Amino acid sequence: MRIAIAETQQMDEEHATFWVGTEEEEYILETDKNLDMIAVANGEATKYRAADWKEVEYLYQLLLDEDYTILINHIKKV
Repeated sequence: MRIAIAETQQMDEEHATFWVGTEEEEYILETDKNLDMIAVANGEATKYRAADWKEVEYLYQLLLDEDYTILINHIKKV
């Protein structure tokens, strides 16, 4: 995950993004180099802007740890 974040930060392309999804694709996080994110949970997409790359890493860790409730509540609190 840290490698994907570092590579995204260094990309020159305007729409440099990376995404990670669960095996069933019920939960997906997509992030671009401007910290704009899209979270998909059970078919519902929510746009979100992370405060910094540490927050991005935290959110992806929640996804990987399957802490979906905490992840979705964090993104929807804004």
